[in-house]
Amino acid sequence: MQRREFLRAVPAATLLWPAQLDALTARLRRAGAAGDYWELVRSAFLIPDDRIYLNVGTLGVQPRVVVDAVIEHTRRVAMSYPPGVDWDTLKTQVATLLNGDPAGFVFPRNTTEGMNFVAQGLELKQGDEVLTTNHEHIGGLCCWQLVAARRGVTLRQLSIPPVPADAGEIVDVFRRSLSARTRVISVSHVNFTNGLIMPVRALVDMARPRGIMVAVDGAHPPGMMPVDLRALDADFYASSPHKWLLAPQGCGLLYLAEQWRSRLWPTLASGGWDDLKLGAHRLNHMGTSDESRLAGLLAALRFHAAIGSGPAFARIRELRAMLRARLAEVPGVELITPAADELSAGLLSFRTPKPALQLQEALARAANIRTRVIGEYDYGWMRLSPHVYTRPAELATTVAAIAAALRG
Repeated sequence: MQRREFLRAVPAATLLWPAQLDALTARLRRAGAAGDYWELVRSAFLIPDDRIYLNVGTLGVQPRVVVDAVIEHTRRVAMSYPPGVDWDTLKTQVATLLNGDPAGFVFPRNTTEGMNFVAQGLELKQGDEVLTTNHEHIGGLCCWQLVAARRGVTLRQLSIPPVPADAGEIVDVFRRSLSARTRVISVSHVNFTNGLIMPVRALVDMARPRGIMVAVDGAHPPGMMPVDLRALDADFYASSPHKWLLAPQGCGLLYLAEQWRSRLWPTLASGGWDDLKLGAHRLNHMGTSDESRLAGLLAALRFHAAIGSGPAFARIRELRAMLRARLAEVPGVELITPAADELSAGLLSFRTPKPALQLQEALARAANIRTRVIGEYDYGWMRLSPHVYTRPAELATTVAAIAAALRG
């Protein structure tokens, strides 16, 4: 029976992707630590063999099972069945991965929306001060710019060294900048510019005794590195699972510490917006939305669990280290991302004498390589981000193409 005929034959409410994922999980377990394990992982994706994708830092590519989950959910709704996404299951699985309280999760479309929920929901007034850095993505910066323009709040972007000696150097920059008017510290957990892991917990420890709130743009870490929300203890943590967790576009999450679940004003008001017994879930009431993205998020969480957080995180670091070592041998390449594991995870940025946009075009022509240029703040760096589907041979091809472009 052809797949199309099979789909017509099964009950409309039946979802096929869980069985597909179970089959993949069984194959991965049989493969164990054998050399074909990561090739088996790669086979779960739709990436063409002639395509080298090193830009998951902007947008992840979904494994086949995630794509199927979205399609099957959409078909289910089209056939008049209820959406069928179980909020409690979704919250529990996200909480398991990130070690958070399930009751604290909200699911906006992306980090940008989550950070805006925070900035718009706080009662900041004229004269209050927000401290951030010169490495923030627009998704975590523009929300504060808007609040500053509208309410007279002062926004200060502190200069953070690209390659600090240690985490303490960053904390000292913030400590020296605090004033009696500082109300919020807003930082990225991992800077999109160069992959630097920011010392979030140390900043929380400095801020909380002073009554300062800490909001974290955590767009990158889930799916790339261990995240422990209870240990970080920030007031707010926003993320984009459509990056390293490989969920569909339009998948975001926002975590609220317990003290904020009944205090943060909703940015979007719908039924129950003022029912404080709902806690953070008030912010999930956003009217009719496309729940297929949440079905895809659930599938992405299960796909990640099938690989295993430990193996996935170790593989990403292994690939980053491999890439770094090869790039260090190329004349003209200046690495920007810190080398120490405690300061970097999966992103790798560098500069060369050749303008980054020209280098990007050369790589695309030479070997169909997708990269990211960090043009923000006039940095002009190139950023590469391998993931579990990346083959070591693809990294070798990429570095060879970089070397050739710099010689040309």
